[in-house]
Amino acid sequence: MSFWRLAVVVYSEMDRTRVFTVAGGLAFYFLLSLAPLLILLASVLKFLPIPNLYQVLLNVMAEVVPAYAMGFVEPVMIGILSPSRTKLLSFGIAGYLWAASGGFSSLIESLDIAYDVNVSRPWWRDRLRALVLTLTSGALASVSLFVYLVGPHFGHLLRVFFLLPPGVEHIWPVLRVAINFLTFVAALEIIYYLGPNARHSFLSTLPGAVVAIAVWFVGSWGLSFYLGHMSNFNATYGPMGALIGLMLWFYLTALAILLGAELNGEMLKSKAKG
Repeated sequence: MSFWRLAVVVYSEMDRTRVFTVAGGLAFYFLLSLAPLLILLASVLKFLPIPNLYQVLLNVMAEVVPAYAMGFVEPVMIGILSPSRTKLLSFGIAGYLWAASGGFSSLIESLDIAYDVNVSRPWWRDRLRALVLTLTSGALASVSLFVYLVGPHFGHLLRVFFLLPPGVEHIWPVLRVAINFLTFVAALEIIYYLGPNARHSFLSTLPGAVVAIAVWFVGSWGLSFYLGHMSNFNATYGPMGALIGLMLWFYLTALAILLGAELNGEMLKSKAKG
């Protein structure tokens, strides 16, 4: 199948399976799990010797969240990081697992549609698998967060403490970016592999994961540029402008994930026909 024909088929399938509507529901679950996730991050990171925790978390969020949407995220983080709220580790874990697993359950249903699955698993197996996806994705996100927190000069510490070759210090900044990219790709591959009730290999999910990450990075940059330079949400939505911007980013994230799933599904069906 040629590239352009595959693109047309994938778009047609996205329209047929109502991906643009389903992405709105996933965006709601993403928003629902935001506050418990921030509580979890704040509660865990306070045990690490990291000065100025608020600014560190703010920088982490600013790496992925469009600048305009940070106007909504920042007040939430201030409330969570207040002295009376930093002991809510158990609530953060429970809230994150409940909200995120609910979102993954909806995502599994969407993946079954993308892969044209006729027989779904029992609901309890889908919920259990959603919990597994929540934990694995959270673990990979923690790896990416740790790599970000140690900074670009961590290679020097590795060379000093572990007596590694001097070249490690020079390649660490590039390796740091590569690790972040690979953790995102690996998380999506696990979602595409374990989510749908379909028989396929783990490596067959790689094309969709790479395309989804690429679309997400480009789309996030484009959305950030549009919100910051070509629109005035405050004039239209008032105080709700930052929340609308955040929801748009969550919607874009859900679309990128579902796009990768549709691509993998069509490639799998094309391979089966061939």
